[in-house]
Amino acid sequence: MFDLGLTLSALAVLIACQDPIRPGTSSAETAAVSATPSASAASMATTTPSASAGPEPVTRDDMAKVLAGIQPGEERSIGGGTSLKMHRMQATDPIGGGWQRAKSTEGGFTVEVPLPFNDLMVRALTGDKVEMRSHTIGGKSAGMLSWSATCMARRDGKMEVKPGVGGNHDIEPMGSPPKAYARRVAFDDMSCILIVEAQGTDPLPPEAVRNRFLNSLKRTGKPTW
Repeated sequence: MFDLGLTLSALAVLIACQDPIRPGTSSAETAAVSATPSASAASMATTTPSASAGPEPVTRDDMAKVLAGIQPGEERSIGGGTSLKMHRMQATDPIGGGWQRAKSTEGGFTVEVPLPFNDLMVRALTGDKVEMRSHTIGGKSAGMLSWSATCMARRDGKMEVKPGVGGNHDIEPMGSPPKAYARRVAFDDMSCILIVEAQGTDPLPPEAVRNRFLNSLKRTGKPTW
């Protein structure tokens, strides 16, 4: 079964891999500190179609240990029939002004992000036993300002989009006052969510900066199977 909670934890761990390592702290411990997704990100992501959440087969600390030291090109099981493949870590493709054009290796999309990024894929089975892959581009600043774009697709090409959910969507604030902004984009064969979120000391960026990211998703082709 596709475990959304576990997937969110996995993505948070890998996105957090870019955080500076404190003296005397192992990379596994650093990943574990940032392994728990925030409430707003989890709330927004649970609206993603076709994901069937269930009890996590391993703890987030266990998973942080499993993923510690993962290398580009490596795929590891993270429990519950779910595996994660790391394509790239701290990747760059400068387009000026500190921004990067981040292309998903297997997801068939690009986004623009203002920092180096990780590029990864999580795969598992849905409740109806169809393989689903979740492709993520993400990065965090040292002050835990998180940028992530995730596109999810089923092998059979179906997406159970909710009524009224179509192509491009308005940007939505999360929380009061907002601690995050998100935008969902639905395609015929893929459902995507982009989130910029203040999870630590760094504040949310100015509207023009966050909107550049949230409006930057572009399809480059079909996701890889």
